[in-house]
Amino acid sequence: MRKVIICLLVIGLISCRNNKVSQDNSNGYIPAKSNTNKEQTEESIKEEKINNQKIVLSESKIDTFSIPFREKDMLMDLKNYYKSYSVQAKIGQRDGPDFPYIDIVKNDGKSIAFFSFDYENNYKLDEIRILDSIATDQYGIRVGDSYQKIIEKRTGDLKNSTDHHQHTYLYTENSNIYYEITGDLTITEDMLENLEEFELSEKQLQKCTVEYIIWRKRN
Repeated sequence: MRKVIICLLVIGLISCRNNKVSQDNSNGYIPAKSNTNKEQTEESIKEEKINNQKIVLSESKIDTFSIPFREKDMLMDLKNYYKSYSVQAKIGQRDGPDFPYIDIVKNDGKSIAFFSFDYENNYKLDEIRILDSIATDQYGIRVGDSYQKIIEKRTGDLKNSTDHHQHTYLYTENSNIYYEITGDLTITEDMLENLEEFELSEKQLQKCTVEYIIWRKRN
């Protein structure tokens, strides 16, 4: 008889406990998530932000960095910020001395942008060049945009000039951001001999698109 009473008491306790859980659930009780699930969610959000990382070039900064940079080695600062991409220190070649630059590269190996430094002072920023449409400038212009889009988004008197290497640039006075443009253009030797007077017509410009977005500090 004593065993029967004990069994009944145990069954009663279990029933009360189950009723308490059911009541808590009916009142909107939701069991707390484990720390592991919370950490996984936070990590997923962090990874999503990194994968959606954008690059925006402004007149006086690029993303969170003021430009020109302080004269210091910027490689690790840029690596730590642009975690979506590969950030590499390289040596560039052109007419004249070789120069150091930092390249921001996508997973497919294509460059998005690079930061060129003075060949005499490796920590002095000389130029930023945007090469991919992932990046944009503060005016909303991207590589590949048409001349028409530039004149819609930029205010001020747009001018153009061409150098001896037949690179044509579009710019406004007092702006650090300008555009190298390309199109179906024919530039003759006579034109190159008088570059100071040479300027593309509006009709020629209408056929042009942005090849590079360039930042260079104006004195």
